Amino acid sequence: MSNPYELLGVSEKATDEQIKAAYRKLSKKYHPDLNPGNKPAEQKFKDIHNAFDLVCNKECREKYEQQKEYDDYSSQRQNQQQKTGRQAPFYYETQTPQGRYSENYSNNYDEIFSNLFGNRFSNSKVNQNVPGKDVNYTLTISFEEAVLGAEKEFTLSKGKTIKAKIPPAITEGKVLRFKGQGSPDSKKQNFGDAYVEIHIAPSSTFKQEGNNLLVEVPITIYEAILGAKIEVPIVGGKATLTVPAGVSSGTKLRMKNKGYRQKAKDNHGDQTIKLIIELPDKIDDELSLFMKSWETNHPYQPRK
Repeated sequence: MSNPYELLGVSEKATDEQIKAAYRKLSKKYHPDLNPGNKPAEQKFKDIHNAFDLVCNKECREKYEQQKEYDDYSSQRQNQQQKTGRQAPFYYETQTPQGRYSENYSNNYDEIFSNLFGNRFSNSKVNQNVPGKDVNYTLTISFEEAVLGAEKEFTLSKGKTIKAKIPPAITEGKVLRFKGQGSPDSKKQNFGDAYVEIHIAPSSTFKQEGNNLLVEVPITIYEAILGAKIEVPIVGGKATLTVPAGVSSGTKLRMKNKGYRQKAKDNHGDQTIKLIIELPDKIDDELSLFMKSWETNHPYQPRK
């Protein structure tokens, strides 16, 4: 059995929060969406999820330790059998006048395994159905997908792919539940649920300020002086913005109801466009001579 603590990079004394934080970090690093076609990363992703399933909370860790204890015990018995060439007993004090594995021993069999493994084993078989476990995943989506909503394919740790419907205006850390997509019970009849925690990748275009968005848009020097109609990005597309004549670099213009949503259909924030005047890549002689002439006849001081 692989050590889940080593796979997650935490100590066996780690808290639930420390384990969860390590799981989130590794899950994001090796997620198939971020490593397309990378088979080793895909396998690592599955191993990380399996490890987290084993130690995600106190109950799971107790079950893992019980199973580990049982596996170690079974391994010791097998090694002893290989060395001696005979079957090793389950219990040292089994020899009675009636012979090995007598009725006296059989009567205590359930009790011995109950003490060792918390009633998980009886007569070498599971005598009680262990319920299916819930499993936890993380899913990173783009900023635009968070605002507008999306449908994403999502790979579970066992390799099964499901479609996750992301509702519009979802927020960071929101958890989606997928009923019956968790781990099965010991009889494989009932399944736990899968919980998917949403993380939103930061946008290179939009900066969120509460429910409003800020976008920096470059304009030419003649658009700033003369005014213009320009295309600017909005979430999910583009829109036309009127730039008034004579604007300065840093001027902010508001576009109503083009920001982040509070609900799917209403309560939109606004989008602010910050204009940045951008000079030509190369200043030619014509522009230089014009500016020198203009400066002589129209002096002004912006740094008062």
